[in-house]
Amino acid sequence: MSAFHRLAARLSAVAFSAAMLAHPAAAQNYPTKPLTMVIPFAAGGSPDVIGRVVSEELSKELGQNVIIENRGGAGGNIAAMHVLEQPADGYTLFFGTSGNMATNKVLYKNLKFDPERDFIPLSTAYASCNVLIVPANSPIKSIPDLVAEAKRRPGALSFGSPGVGTAGHLIGELFKSRAGVDLVHVPYRGQAQVINDLLGGHLSLSFEAVATAIPVVQGGQMRGLASTCLARVPQLPDVPIFAEVGVKDFAQEALVIVAVRTGTPPAIATRLSETLQKIVQKPEVTRRITGMGLIAKSSTSAQAKAMLNAEVARWRVVVDAAKIPPLD
Repeated sequence: MSAFHRLAARLSAVAFSAAMLAHPAAAQNYPTKPLTMVIPFAAGGSPDVIGRVVSEELSKELGQNVIIENRGGAGGNIAAMHVLEQPADGYTLFFGTSGNMATNKVLYKNLKFDPERDFIPLSTAYASCNVLIVPANSPIKSIPDLVAEAKRRPGALSFGSPGVGTAGHLIGELFKSRAGVDLVHVPYRGQAQVINDLLGGHLSLSFEAVATAIPVVQGGQMRGLASTCLARVPQLPDVPIFAEVGVKDFAQEALVIVAVRTGTPPAIATRLSETLQKIVQKPEVTRRITGMGLIAKSSTSAQAKAMLNAEVARWRVVVDAAKIPPLD
């Protein structure tokens, strides 16, 4: 080896060592400026409310402001792409859901990112489930009633959702498959329209997010037939879970996973993960989450990644079985 090549090798080794040492140093100094939490929905819904709670606690723990950015649209893809366009330095976090981090991967044919490859899941924040609701004046009073009526009149009953590929849509498709019934899916542009058309008698039923179902069931406008939760929702004690009414293996929990870009220094990702786990486990944060009918759920980064991978695989089966056309 020539003197030139020996010098080049030494310089390369020094540069590599410096890069390796920079990560722990970066973590020790981190954060030196405000962070941003990107929420892939408009203000007001449960992801926004809980995202703000988590961000406020994160600010206290890290000693820096955490700025909220609501970026709705395209099923969360706009928000995800925005996060991936920022530096991989731990200053931009994504408050992602099962929808935009799992189902979108199997729904969109030209998705410009791979959630499993391009994000580091730091921790789960909470889990949500859905409640099958019908109008309070509906003659359908139970799941057996619903199945019997759907089999008596195939294609006559309709269920609404906020759009193709949303949780309400996919859970409905899964129910159709498990119960062996023919229901017609009606996609809308928002949740409020679904509720309005249920009240107006234009829809038969809906698989509503629990946070949306609680007030309309408690208020007497809707009747809850069953929930996809693992246990009965405390705010809806009279609504059984699907397993109690004969539909086995139908527990479905949607996850919220806080993530950063792949390439974020490991020491910074670890610090964020540990801090987020601590936050979700705080009694006051848990109370805020459970008060909305949600399930507080923290996890390690490795556990969150495994759950994300499982979500992608689970919904791929549902989408393929339902023959849902790919979205643009």
